[in-house]
Amino acid sequence: MRITPLSLILMLIGFGLTVPVCNRPKTSQEIVLPELGFTMKVPRGWLIGWPSLKRTKKYLVSADGEYCFPSVNKSYPFGVVRHFPLGNFGTLAEFVHTPPTLYGALEKAINRPFLGYDAIEVIGFGEGEHRIPVKGLHKYIKKGDQVIVVSFLTTEEEFPEQESIFRASLSTIQLK
Repeated sequence: MRITPLSLILMLIGFGLTVPVCNRPKTSQEIVLPELGFTMKVPRGWLIGWPSLKRTKKYLVSADGEYCFPSVNKSYPFGVVRHFPLGNFGTLAEFVHTPPTLYGALEKAINRPFLGYDAIEVIGFGEGEHRIPVKGLHKYIKKGDQVIVVSFLTTEEEFPEQESIFRASLSTIQLK
């Protein structure tokens, strides 16, 4: 029997011996929103991906994801980058403070211009999965008619030790 390259690949897949290079988890990556010229390095050792619908995993690793997390099996901590149209809101402050808010209950909001853009930093808290008390650090950045929202959440108990990790990642944001 002659083994062709195709038959060898099929055999390896059948035996589960291949390691797909594209799906191998990578660390020290960046979340990129090319349409907004946005990049941000995720915390060291964290992965990038999307929430999972599977019960056995909380997240799926994917290079084009907008979520970052240290473990595919744990809900917290995690980060997410989203963007929304400013819409009918006149200012970034109106967007941030008009219910329903993205941060839960407000603990602190500080106007902090960022890279020449209007920006507001928010610390908020609320209930997460299974009614676990959570706390988050959120940065709202107005770029043109879009609002970029970068959020990092963890349990309220772990927030003090995670806050510096979240801030380090936020400090790597670049907008072009």
